[in-house]
Amino acid sequence: MKRTSRPLSIAALLLAIALVAGACGKSDNNKTSAGGGGGTGNGQSATENDVNATPRASVQDGGTLKWPMDGMPPNFNYNELDGPDANNANVIGALMPTPFDYQADSTPLLKKEYVESAEVTAKDPKQVVTYHLNPKAKWSDGTPITWADYEAQWKALNGKNDAYKVAGTSGYEVIESVAKGKDDYEVVVTYAEHFADWRNTFNPLYPASTNSDPKVFNEGWVDKPLVTAGPFKLDTIDQTAKTITLVRDDKWWGDKAKLDRIVFRTIDGDAQIDALANGEVDFIDVGADVNKYQRAKGTSGVELRKAGGPNFRHYDFNGNSEVFKDVRVRKAVALGIDRSTITKALLGPLGVDTAPLNNHIFMLNQKGYRNNAGELATPSATKAKALLDEAGWKPGPGGVRVKDGKPLAFRWVIPSGTAPAKQEAELVQGMLAPIGFKVNIDVVPSDPFFDQYVSPGNFDVVAFSWGGTPYPISSAVGIYHTVQGDDVQQNYGRIGDPKIDDLFSQATTELDPAKAIDEANHADKLIWDEVHSITSYQRPDIVAAKSTLANYGALGFASVRYEDVGFTK
Repeated sequence: MKRTSRPLSIAALLLAIALVAGACGKSDNNKTSAGGGGGTGNGQSATENDVNATPRASVQDGGTLKWPMDGMPPNFNYNELDGPDANNANVIGALMPTPFDYQADSTPLLKKEYVESAEVTAKDPKQVVTYHLNPKAKWSDGTPITWADYEAQWKALNGKNDAYKVAGTSGYEVIESVAKGKDDYEVVVTYAEHFADWRNTFNPLYPASTNSDPKVFNEGWVDKPLVTAGPFKLDTIDQTAKTITLVRDDKWWGDKAKLDRIVFRTIDGDAQIDALANGEVDFIDVGADVNKYQRAKGTSGVELRKAGGPNFRHYDFNGNSEVFKDVRVRKAVALGIDRSTITKALLGPLGVDTAPLNNHIFMLNQKGYRNNAGELATPSATKAKALLDEAGWKPGPGGVRVKDGKPLAFRWVIPSGTAPAKQEAELVQGMLAPIGFKVNIDVVPSDPFFDQYVSPGNFDVVAFSWGGTPYPISSAVGIYHTVQGDDVQQNYGRIGDPKIDDLFSQATTELDPAKAIDEANHADKLIWDEVHSITSYQRPDIVAAKSTLANYGALGFASVRYEDVGFTK
């Protein structure tokens, strides 16, 4: 399963199924490109995607897109703690405003339906960004989208009011003020410190009418979206059938949506390939699932689309677990897992790069990638055993180590209906057994996987994938920040170090990209030292889609332009 990192470029996400937590037999003439490659991660360029790019004039008017998801969104407020779920991102992307879209190479483009211009209008003594909003833009309740919506979102997400349960504060916490300019459609944002990734704030934007009240912010969007402003609007939510239906919003002031409706349907990950073959859905995310890959290759009318995306697989430790409070034990697990074997087993049959990922911030095909794993880059059962000896875990009955009469056992949580996740867990189980660990694989329901298991820390180790963004540094802040009280944000393992916080602060306020990359990699080295989590691999961006599906597929870093998605004539 996939979780999306905050702050988010919504449409840089992929569908959350199988292995993901939340960005191949297709001919090159259906790829969009913005230049040369950016590395070799998964054998794909960082500047291309594969979406069957089709001019609007060649897309049918009407039709229904049947979109699979692996669970109902836990909260339709993307900015709330439970909100950054990839299923939710896919729904919200059709409904809510965002100042920028992104091309395949992650270049930002103004979303002029919402913002006519946005630029840095001062750098010293303080950074000032001025937005000129599109006066045609309105919320579904008829209220214009104005500077007041930007102000309310800043106040909700800047971390100063503990009543708001936020998914992340990155960017917002360094804003000093959000003020009205010459009129209601000019927004003047003043930063107390420089913030290089300012384009990724207010993304997505929610209305002041719901951001101004912590109770509505936290709970008001749980059952359904309240107020929207996109090319689609909510039609129905069926909690029994677990479907969400969006329909074209005729009040939309931009290009008319090509589709009549989008139906999001909950289907277990392992069952989605059958649903595609039977015509119940129009595409599926293949990811690292060999069975889906092979089945899709042999399905008539279906093609594989492939790109180099920003998403990665990882294993989160729970720092509050009795077993993993000791960094030496976390390190022993990291040394005991042969990630190369896992990546070759899962990714090898897909024909993609099987190199393990040795960075928590940058992907293999992103500028800035460095191997920061140090000695954890190479598995060593000998070193792992020595660490456990040092930590007081002695050999015990049946090969399981013991300490104070307790076995060295932990619970590895995975969602149901995800065969690759089960294969991965069993591989880890076999690798750690000779070192003295007993790994109990706990298969839990996929629908409440995040809100009942991941978010509250109901695990010893949990495996899922992060959906990345064009802003790898600022998007990582909430994942690795030091948890204080209930301010978890997305650091579900509750492991951190103030030194890491300081380095992220320096990196996000550094306007020199090279220096920012250096600071971020320094932070990553400390993340490895803390063994906050273990990165496994850059997740393949592979989508199996009906050959007639236009302007959607393997997105890479690109945004979905929902109004252009449809079927070829």
